[in-house]
Amino acid sequence: MITGFNHTSFTVSDIDKSVRFWTEMLGFKAASVSPREGDWQETVTGVPGASLMVAHLYGHGHHIEFIQYLRGASDGAPPQPAVAGAAHVCLEVDDIARTWSELLGAGATSQGRIASVKSGPVDSCLAGYIRDPNGIIIELLELQKN
Repeated sequence: MITGFNHTSFTVSDIDKSVRFWTEMLGFKAASVSPREGDWQETVTGVPGASLMVAHLYGHGHHIEFIQYLRGASDGAPPQPAVAGAAHVCLEVDDIARTWSELLGAGATSQGRIASVKSGPVDSCLAGYIRDPNGIIIELLELQKN
């Protein structure tokens, strides 16, 4: 039986970029960044010869883990939003246009564009997908005040 939710994890190609972006631009705090060695890494991940660098960040009520494979990494483009298994993090912001611009200036890239949304679980909002410097999709969401 599940007893709680612990963290969300993303594999990245450059852990330093992720830690810097998520702490400096998104307000998370890095609790630890450390190597993970030993046979158990291969056993747990199913990746032959896995050797990892792992970062744990906390912020906005969430625990995010970033993993960089030092050995055992596979090359490939970050998944597109419509590919099964793709994921994103949604962050609420108070000024989506300003936040969007600041994140682009810090190395993020546009995945889509900001649009007005008037359906689903919220009455009205502005939303858009952006990618962090390692390709992780971040949805920015500005709830509209009625």
